[in-house]
This record gives sequence, C-alpha cells and structure tokens, in this order.
Amino acid sequence: MDPIPPSNSPRVLFLGRTTLDVLYRLDRLPEEDTKVYARQLQAVPGGPALNAAITHSLLGGQAMLVSAVGAGPWAAHVRVELERRGIRLLDLAHGTAYETPLCTVLVSNANNTRTIVNPPLSTVPLPPLAGSWEAAIPACWGAPPPVVLVDGFHLAQTLPLLTSLHAAGTCICLDGGSWKPGTAELASLLTVAICSERFTVPGLDYGANALFAWFAAKGVQHVAITRGAKSILASDRGRRFEIEIAPIDAADTLGAGDVLHGAFCHQFALQPEFEPALRRAAEIATLSCQSLGIQGWASTAPPRTL
Repeated sequence: MDPIPPSNSPRVLFLGRTTLDVLYRLDRLPEEDTKVYARQLQAVPGGPALNAAITHSLLGGQAMLVSAVGAGPWAAHVRVELERRGIRLLDLAHGTAYETPLCTVLVSNANNTRTIVNPPLSTVPLPPLAGSWEAAIPACWGAPPPVVLVDGFHLAQTLPLLTSLHAAGTCICLDGGSWKPGTAELASLLTVAICSERFTVPGLDYGANALFAWFAAKGVQHVAITRGAKSILASDRGRRFEIEIAPIDAADTLGAGDVLHGAFCHQFALQPEFEPALRRAAEIATLSCQSLGIQGWASTAPPRTL
C-alpha cells in the first residue's frame, strides 16, 4: 500500500458513485453488427467521486470515500485500489445484496471521444446515513473535514448528513456532471459548484448566465463551468473570470473532469481561495490528459502548493 499521508495533510470527504470501468481503446467506434479488436484493454475502479478521491490522495491528501461498493465479482478490485491509495471507505451497501456496477467504456482514438455503457440501475435499497457526523462516521475518522465533494449520487442516503455538515460550516462542493434527483435540494447547501457544460437545470434556459444566476439565487458563492478544451467560465461571489486551457496533444481525456474536481478540493482544503484553487486544478487536469489513465500524470507533476 502507498504511504498514508501525514496527519496534517488536507482532509477531504468524497461522496458519490463507485464503479469498475472496463476501458476498450479503439481506432474508431465499431459499426453496428461488426467485430473489432481493441488496441488496449484496461479494467480500473472508476466513478466521479472515487476518481476525485484518488487524485486528492496522489496530491498528498487524506481521502475518505462514502459510496456503495457492496459485494459481487468486481468489488474486490475496488477495495484493493482504495487500500493501495490509503483511502478510507464507508460502504453504504454494507450488509446488502448490492454489487459494484461494471461499466463498459469505448474510447475512440480517431475522435478522442468516449461512449459509456452503464448496467441497469440497481434496485437494492441502501440504508440512509444518520444525520450527524458523529453518528454516521466511524470515530477513527476524527472531526469533519473542511471540504466535502459530492457528485450527486446517493443523495437519498446522505442529504441529512450533508445538511448537518453545511450547518457546521463545512464547504460542500458539487461535481455537476449532470442533473440528478435531489440536486435541487442539495443546491442550497453548496459553497462551490463546478459543473460540466452538459449540466442543465430542468426548466431553466440553457447557458452560462442562466446557470450562474440560478446558483446565485440558491446562495452558492463560487461557480465554474468546464467546457473541455475551451476556457472555464467562473463566478466568484458575482465576479466573473475565465481560465484558458493550454493547448496540448491529448493522449487521454477520460476522467479529466474527475481529476479537476479532486485537485480543486485538495487546493481549496489547503487554502480556501476559489480562483487560485480552480486555476491549479485546471493545470493538473490538463496535465492528466497527456498520459493514459487518471493517475499517469502524478509521476510528472512538479510539486507545488498555493
């Protein structure tokens, strides 16, 4: 197992989805009713929250993951990776028949795109967490961390805990890949929302201005919209700014958004200043696109803090 970060390293709680991703890298996506061979096959733990937790751990932080892992043939792969990275797990599926989902990811080298096939949604009910940190989280985890990242999954089980953490002053950051059930209730608890340009609020006009205004009405202080290789649009308490993304010859963009969220939480836990943390996170996410997988960048990243 990799060395566990020192006790004074930044602590972040990551709350959301865990999967096992089987990645097939192809010259191009196959036509219907054909057979092809992949250039590369890789099976790795995935999911927005887990990938962000790994990124935070690679940067030297203490990561804690609240997610559903459960049992089934793929759960052991996930648990081995969490242990290797020193990431603590509170398994929402403990004692249930829930199984870690297996997702198929087709990555096209020709267009640098990905197509994801998810399994059917699990119908196994998961028990809710208690509403207070002390009742929900093992005592060995210590006090609540300064930053929590939530990706929108498992909100039915975790909204009471998030509500109490918000009341206690914890910064709650949304990874807004897409709108999910419970997002409207979650919004008023957020300090930060970092959303993909694909994130849309039901019934709301599409566009950055409308999204910034919607979050501002919910009391969210810091909002960013990522747009792939295009600049990040951001609002810091109403002050607008952009972050240009350096042009690169990308080797792999899969998971870059998850890397950005994990890196942002790491920097924001070190020093809660939105724009510097977002700029550093964008640098790390861009660096991650220049190697395969969400962890390849770590061996080439120069040490740096805010």
